[in-house]
Amino acid sequence: IAVPAQTFAPLRQFWRAERPILGKRQPCAVSFLSKTTMNSAPIMIAGLILGLYFTFFGYTARKLLILISSLFSGGLVTLAISVAIQDFSGVLSLLTQGYVGGDLFALLLGPAGSMALLINVVSFGAGSLLLFFLARSSGALTRPLLGVFAPLSAALLVLGTLRLFLPLSASLVFAAGAWVLILIVSLFSFDLFLAVESAIIAAMVLSLLVTRFWYLGSWVFYTLWALLALLGIFNQRSMIRSKEAGDE
Repeated sequence: IAVPAQTFAPLRQFWRAERPILGKRQPCAVSFLSKTTMNSAPIMIAGLILGLYFTFFGYTARKLLILISSLFSGGLVTLAISVAIQDFSGVLSLLTQGYVGGDLFALLLGPAGSMALLINVVSFGAGSLLLFFLARSSGALTRPLLGVFAPLSAALLVLGTLRLFLPLSASLVFAAGAWVLILIVSLFSFDLFLAVESAIIAAMVLSLLVTRFWYLGSWVFYTLWALLALLGIFNQRSMIRSKEAGDE
């Protein structure tokens, strides 16, 4: 079954059209996002508040974290598998050569007239709902399922985000570190696993917002991310220990 080429043509034109920004020509969708998201004070403030909350107090929203983790983890992993199966060479090309947001969107859309977008949307939705309902149907399945999918999804998110502006080697190191840390923690304490996952991802988003908003160097991002993630993990760990001591 073929989809008419003109179906997604407006989206492709929007993402691939170029506009001059800061002396460089970038896809207009990236220009739009950079102007509205990164340079918008209200969105920046809201992002800072949410980022700080989930970095230092994410454990208090335990049910919300389980919901988000189950939906997002299953969907992201199945989406990555779907995209890799359809265009593995394209994925490798983006990772090795670098990309902007428009390139990722174009990869999800696939070639003109293909079913790539529909397949990717269905894959993400099916993976999200399947993991969510499996985790909800049996409490005994929640921990092992999230223990497998959450570290993978966190690593994919870290890799995909950092590769937007960091070399591939550095992105892989951070992604592998996040995967190993979350996987190890999930084997010992489910509550601490949720805390570590929320602290790492929220700290990364928070550091990205700060460094992009004020156009700071990459070393500031590294330092801020590491500092916020460590402080967030220690703070949530102390909260978990206090709660456990109170229950006893």
